Amino acid sequence: MPPTRRSLLRAAGLSAAAVAGCATGDGPATDTEGSTPTETDRPTPSATGTFADRPSGPKMYPEPPAEVTADAAVAFAEEFEAARVHNSLHEPDVTDLSARGTAAHDTAAHRGHYVVATGGGYANYEDGVHADWGQLPALYFVGPGLVVRTAELADRVRDCEDVYAAPERAGNFAPACEGDDASYRAYCLHPEPRELTVTVEWPGEDGATTVLERTHTVGYDRGVEQLGVTRRSGTHRVTASLADGPTATHEWDLATGPPEYGPPLTVLVTPTGGLRFHRPAFPEVR
Repeated sequence: MPPTRRSLLRAAGLSAAAVAGCATGDGPATDTEGSTPTETDRPTPSATGTFADRPSGPKMYPEPPAEVTADAAVAFAEEFEAARVHNSLHEPDVTDLSARGTAAHDTAAHRGHYVVATGGGYANYEDGVHADWGQLPALYFVGPGLVVRTAELADRVRDCEDVYAAPERAGNFAPACEGDDASYRAYCLHPEPRELTVTVEWPGEDGATTVLERTHTVGYDRGVEQLGVTRRSGTHRVTASLADGPTATHEWDLATGPPEYGPPLTVLVTPTGGLRFHRPAFPEVR
């Protein structure tokens, strides 16, 4: 007999609850100097539609807002997350079900808005089973005629002995193999998958050293968290490029290491097919 939705959500939803709320920060996207995020982009999206994982169930998903304001985008994401939670928890023998969505506005771009959202809730069933729901925060783009939601992250891990480090211990913000190395995340808010190459360099006095170079296939249903990038203190140069042309660079300041929660850097493939570096992390949602 195939597993029921309830048995799957206990593995997926409950384990995700341990990391829900890991996107932190308390304001709109800025870099360390307070300017707008580094970006190379085209002005407006050309695609239309809603691109998101939508579990089936009795709860209808909301229609995108006719007028895309920041408040409307936040309200849409909250309702969408609540519908996902409701449908994920629902089974024919459910006796009590509560679902909610929480969202926060990040920034305006491409005639729309970036929003971070999460969902929570619980359900009770006739056989006495109780299930709680928790999840990773999802990143939305809500624009005129286009909605993209991305939440899934696949970890990419390096051997801890291979993580880039200074030859002297004092030149590193973390000791080896204790899990405090810097990481980055890559999200795709474009409706179609993209091949993204991220190159991290240390610009030394005798020329740049390649710290890490990785190519990821990212889509709205497949983000990436690259762990174990570097433990060396100082500014690294990050170059992101797409197979179809756009390239962007960012000076990654790791003088004191990564923040306590969440990755210190996020690379976004935008709804228009461009690139955007995002630091600090996105607004907190719980």
